[in-house]
Amino acid sequence: MRRNWFAVYTKTDRAKRVVTILSRRGIKNYFPENNIVGINANSKKVCKEPLFCSYVFVYISECEISLLQGISGIVNIMYWLAKPAIISHEEIEAIKQLTSFYHNIKLEKIPVNMNDSVRIIDEPVISFKEKSASIKFQTLKIVLPSLGYVMIAERDKVNELVLKQDLVQAGSFPKKLTAFFSN
Repeated sequence: MRRNWFAVYTKTDRAKRVVTILSRRGIKNYFPENNIVGINANSKKVCKEPLFCSYVFVYISECEISLLQGISGIVNIMYWLAKPAIISHEEIEAIKQLTSFYHNIKLEKIPVNMNDSVRIIDEPVISFKEKSASIKFQTLKIVLPSLGYVMIAERDKVNELVLKQDLVQAGSFPKKLTAFFSN
């Protein structure tokens, strides 16, 4: 049977433990973490926290879902219209890429739309200096329709250049998204 990505809801503060158990049992999983950069008086401090609170993504077939029920810390799998909600591979890759290269990612809830695809939205920031105006694209939004979220990341010029180079070289990002980063 074909494998897909599913979202598993865990008990509060048990996601990392669930990831460990899933890995020991040989179940492919992904737990996205957000790098939060805090700036103190003299230094920058980076700490990791879950991007999606109490959610772990698992790559299994529908017949293997019953294997998850006995795992301590798992509450349930996420359902949509009385069926396990399938998270597209494209959405998982978008989450992986964004969390790899950006910090302080924010999430916004949107209506779930299982028929939509991942979209990238680039928001312009217009700055005026004397008699000229310049437009810069500083906010990157990625719409995750099957999860019902928009991921919002602020761009750093250094991160943007590294992201473009790595994505083009790796070729691991979906084609329609790779075109966005290879300009």
